[in-house]
Amino acid sequence: MSASTDGWTVLFDLGNVVLSWQPARAYEQVLAPELVGDFMARIDFDEWNRTHDSGRRYADSEAELVARHPEHAETVLAYRRHFDATLDTVPGTGAVIAELQQAGVGLHALTNWSAETFPVARSRFGILRRFADILVSGEELLAKPDPAIFTLALDRFGLTAQRTVFVDDSPPNVEAARSLGITGLHFVGADQLREDLVALGLLTPREPLGRSVLHLTERVWWEQAQTTGDYPWSSRRATYEAEGFVHLSFPDQTPATRQRYYGDVPDADLVVLELDPDRLSVPVVVEDLGAGPFPHLYGPLPVAEVVAVHTISDDPG
Repeated sequence: MSASTDGWTVLFDLGNVVLSWQPARAYEQVLAPELVGDFMARIDFDEWNRTHDSGRRYADSEAELVARHPEHAETVLAYRRHFDATLDTVPGTGAVIAELQQAGVGLHALTNWSAETFPVARSRFGILRRFADILVSGEELLAKPDPAIFTLALDRFGLTAQRTVFVDDSPPNVEAARSLGITGLHFVGADQLREDLVALGLLTPREPLGRSVLHLTERVWWEQAQTTGDYPWSSRRATYEAEGFVHLSFPDQTPATRQRYYGDVPDADLVVLELDPDRLSVPVVVEDLGAGPFPHLYGPLPVAEVVAVHTISDDPG
């Protein structure tokens, strides 16, 4: 922790800052995509959703909508039933969170979210474990941009406005935070957020790693990824979403990683993927989470950006 970060906390919004949220995807499970926009406008989705952010129960709001639109009963219920389909990660934000943690900056979150659907996100996305605590509006019956919820967050988390930075994609929410003396940053993307945090002295510019990083995996999963174009794994039996990053190693760390996690797997069933971190479209952060400094990839491993595939016998480590 440096003197410039001591006592500072970044308070993150979650939706479309840490986790992307596309509500139309839930309705697309039961409606043709070209019909979804008209349906959401008909029910005034934005206002309907805001009531849940403030604590309204879905059973009540769904019953009300079904009574008004009985011909669309299944569509009304689709949002909650298929809520998981609306979520993904925002590219790059996880790396910024990891870098802030390594810099000794406190991490908390303040989100407008229904108390009924937030457990879906909490159980699915490992990046949320990086926050010391998360205040969920639907649990408090109070939502942004009401200044009272910012005051509640400061009190509950033991923060001072003068040493708190709030990040949100909604300008009214950012202005509400600023009205209380909190430094407010309007989120438009992870790269700009990182620049803003460097300007505040909470992060330093990224330095090139200048050496390859490796990812050890089972051959069957890599062959499958080459077919599908998608590699969802972080490590053995753990997905990127569940972990929050993809486990990597430097060449000299790979033998111990192989022994620790794949000791029961024959050499012929393993491959070592080589990546150039300075050319990747996904950021790599070197961090110590208790087992020494290891490189971590903060996004799904991009299959097309693997520069070489090695067997264990010709592993560059």
